[in-house]
Amino acid sequence: MKALNQRFAKKHLFLLFLASFLVRAVTFHFFIAPQERYRQPDSPDYHNCAMSLYINGCMHRVDTMEPIYWRTPGYPVYLNFFYKTFGIESYQFSDCRIAQILAIWLQILLSSLVPIILLYLTLMLTGILSISWATAWLYALHLGPILASCFLLTEALAIVFFSLFLFFFYRQLRTFGEPVKKTFWKTSLALGGIFLGIATWIRPMGEFVLVVAAILIFVLDRITWKIKLKKITLLVFTFLAITGPWYLRNYKLTGKFFFCPMFGPYLNSFCAPKILRDTLNEPLEKCIRYLYSQSKEKCRQETIAAYKQGKKYCPLFAPLQIAKPIIKAHPFLFFYNWIKEVLKTTFDLYSSQLVSFANNSFRYDPLEEFLGQKWAACVYKQNMPLSVRLLVFLEILFELLKWVGLLCGAWLFLLRTLFKRFRVSDQLKKIGALWLKVAPMIGAFLVMTGGFGYARLRLPVEPLMILLSLTFWWSIIKNRKPK
Repeated sequence: MKALNQRFAKKHLFLLFLASFLVRAVTFHFFIAPQERYRQPDSPDYHNCAMSLYINGCMHRVDTMEPIYWRTPGYPVYLNFFYKTFGIESYQFSDCRIAQILAIWLQILLSSLVPIILLYLTLMLTGILSISWATAWLYALHLGPILASCFLLTEALAIVFFSLFLFFFYRQLRTFGEPVKKTFWKTSLALGGIFLGIATWIRPMGEFVLVVAAILIFVLDRITWKIKLKKITLLVFTFLAITGPWYLRNYKLTGKFFFCPMFGPYLNSFCAPKILRDTLNEPLEKCIRYLYSQSKEKCRQETIAAYKQGKKYCPLFAPLQIAKPIIKAHPFLFFYNWIKEVLKTTFDLYSSQLVSFANNSFRYDPLEEFLGQKWAACVYKQNMPLSVRLLVFLEILFELLKWVGLLCGAWLFLLRTLFKRFRVSDQLKKIGALWLKVAPMIGAFLVMTGGFGYARLRLPVEPLMILLSLTFWWSIIKNRKPK
């Protein structure tokens, strides 16, 4: 505790960065790179998008020259920079190995800065050095972020900018139980919108987060309604200023404004097939293929009809039109399957990725996964080296402590404090306000993962979960009981 309470200087920040970098570098060099384990199920897709930029200079498929809408261009642009700078042997994924490895090394370097960002974010939110240091170090040594930084995927880079968004967004948000101070909200929200926009170019989550952020300002911020509207307007404006060019590109090609039309394929691939499986008693794979063929046929018919009328047609929303009637006819079944996947995202182990390495299945995702089976594979079913099994048990211990802290802290700092209408001690009031503005962001992120849940999807809010859990354990260690 004495070490944690030391005021941080440059040497402390450098040590945090160095430890974060070294553990990621060792993991990548000795464990991930030798067997090309950085090639995850979505990695070839990003490679193909980068190849389209390399060959065509734009996001169009190399074989058909059709525009690519399903992937945002941020990560392909990043990857294409290394393809052009260091060269490639052919268009095949494995023949771009050198450029890909160099791209991941820079990714690791940038990811190692996130614990420092979290240190400042946590200190700003809590004012407690011990919690701030503990959050930063736990994230630096956390298995999930370590593995994510080593994959040819979007999470590592997106989290860098999303963490900066969280810092500047929460810097200006003053909720109940907090003293009102003069804050430079214009600068904070402008920077928050910019960093959220950049994160959205890499991973299309910004539109949903923007709505959540606007609701938090509207409901929780202790300012006049006029200022609230100004804040929301500024945040939306800066976000659209960054993401606007991609909206305009898609409008120019289709006649419709959208950023990434993934919602329809998401429902048609993950949600509607499960409903058909449960109602028709057919294999899940058969249901997926059936809905895919229905979507493809609808695209073909509507494209021909639009061509005859000389109109633009955007076939991107055909999957949504196919899935929507099925979901509407069985809302409770849809809700049940959605919540089940959300729970899987919430309680899945990052160690599941180690299981996929052990059974050599890391290059593809199964059609469906079950949380109990994944935990069983991590704990005892899948054969793996003793050292890897030890990592699994360490993560399980960490998750148990984290969830005890989250559940007990939710009662102590949030529910109990709200019931008492913040008529509690100043310390409880401050931490209660922290829970009030951070917990909705966590919940919103988890709720939107109901199509296909797994641990990687909660990475952006994992630091916030660690932070809230630590507030409870800090109160236990300090023996601060509510009056």
